[in-house]
Amino acid sequence: MNSKPDLIHRFTAMTVPCEVILFADEAEALALAIEENTRRLEAKYNFHDEGSWLNRQINSRQANSVTLDRETWTILRDVRQHCIASQGIFDITIGSLKYLKASQPDLSREQLYTRMEPFMGLSTWSLEEMTLCFSHEETRFDLGGVIKESSVDQAVELAKAAGVTGALINFGGDIRTFGHKSDGSGFVVAVLSPKDTQKPFFSLPLSNQALTTSAHYQRYYQFSDVQTSHILSKGGVHPQVLSSTVVADTALEAGIFSTALTIKPTLDVPDSIGFALIDDKLTLHQNAEFIQ
Repeated sequence: MNSKPDLIHRFTAMTVPCEVILFADEAEALALAIEENTRRLEAKYNFHDEGSWLNRQINSRQANSVTLDRETWTILRDVRQHCIASQGIFDITIGSLKYLKASQPDLSREQLYTRMEPFMGLSTWSLEEMTLCFSHEETRFDLGGVIKESSVDQAVELAKAAGVTGALINFGGDIRTFGHKSDGSGFVVAVLSPKDTQKPFFSLPLSNQALTTSAHYQRYYQFSDVQTSHILSKGGVHPQVLSSTVVADTALEAGIFSTALTIKPTLDVPDSIGFALIDDKLTLHQNAEFIQ
């Protein structure tokens, strides 16, 4: 039987290569709709664009509350739920620190965290019905760690609504599958080696699930006095963990926990998700018992 997809559509968005694999009739129109929606989300929530909806309505707000549209409320509701489950380790208010750094680039890493820590964390923002409330005017969001994942989830919802047989969405390694191939077989995805990103390290079957991998061996963040992982936290990423891979029901949940586990690999995760860690000796672990 033939398991060749009806369409493989590729584009670049959110600084990463995006791939949409569809087993569906009229697949081209659906793929273009997914690309258009992805670019819409990128423009709406771009932290680095002063004209984005995120910056105009939330980060440049003139009051301590913002009335949200349904889409933003849904995303922030889910983000908050997963952030609470991650014990606040994953923190979208890191935008507060980045905003100060942009205006005062000479401040050291320690100075930035010391000054902005009171304005960061789950306690500084809340949702009340359709309203986003803040405790401090200095608190700002960077949704870069959740919008790519949300766009993957929305792509799957678009595919479901179109009645596809199967789909695999892969935006820069944030992956979610739906259904099956035309021959009835499922999807298997590879996780790359943290030391050689051209080689697969292990693979996993995915059935109506999402997979994300967070790592800190390729991308960096430059402070005035030090270069660190692009995964930012006051205590830094854990030195024994090169990458963490999480399988969950949605890409958003997987992404939040894969990031959190690079910071605190001993974090208690919900029973509904699975994870694997690659340590600094290139050994694969399905628990955190190796952490010293």
